[in-house]
Amino acid sequence: MNLEHSFDIMAEPDVAFAYLMDVNRVATCVPGVSLQEALDESTYRGTLKVKVGPVTVKYGGIARILSADPVTRVATIEAEGEESGTAGSVRANATMSVVPAAGGSRVTVSTELALTGRVATMGKGVIEQVGNRMVAQTSQRIEQAILESVATAEPTAAAPPAADAPGPLTAESAPAAQQAPTRPTPAHAAPARPAPARSAPAEEESLRVMPLLGSLIADWVRRTFGRIFGTRKKRANHTTHGERK
Repeated sequence: MNLEHSFDIMAEPDVAFAYLMDVNRVATCVPGVSLQEALDESTYRGTLKVKVGPVTVKYGGIARILSADPVTRVATIEAEGEESGTAGSVRANATMSVVPAAGGSRVTVSTELALTGRVATMGKGVIEQVGNRMVAQTSQRIEQAILESVATAEPTAAAPPAADAPGPLTAESAPAAQQAPTRPTPAHAAPARPAPARSAPAEEESLRVMPLLGSLIADWVRRTFGRIFGTRKKRANHTTHGERK
């Protein structure tokens, strides 16, 4: 059974293709798909639960990205799984391409599908309806996810600072009216008297006078005591001379 689906995405082709190759993100956009683990960089294990007519089936299996060319934006994918609880199975080989389109990109998926079990008895018409519904829901979710990722990646322009935005007030930045006024010096105020400086010549002069003053005092002492002791000596000599007579 061959199925053909296409949908448009409002995103650049390279952006859309790169997103579609990210299995972890695309899996969250496909209804009923649950990604369980990545076996390697191109092989993934997961489940698919879908309602086909009156029957709800669940498949568990593996999907592989066989090739992906970012230049031509073409990829081939292979998937196979087993229906839980019964002998049904599904196998699909899909080719996906992304081309420029008005307003963005157009994604086309061509699928060769092989089914066994209960779903195979539903007929191609029912399966196509289910496929169309799933593709429509998936494309809307992928487009929304791409738009959100692009908006998040775009740097937010920094708003220019307001010219009059008040900043921290400092002594340097404060307006003159807000700063503490400096008291002017009156014009008639007497200038402050400088402290008298000690004169080096005066100190030297005092040092020269001190020896002279000491010499004068010493001389006065000698003369004074010399007179006293000289008078006493004369009296003593006179007394001695009188006794001898």
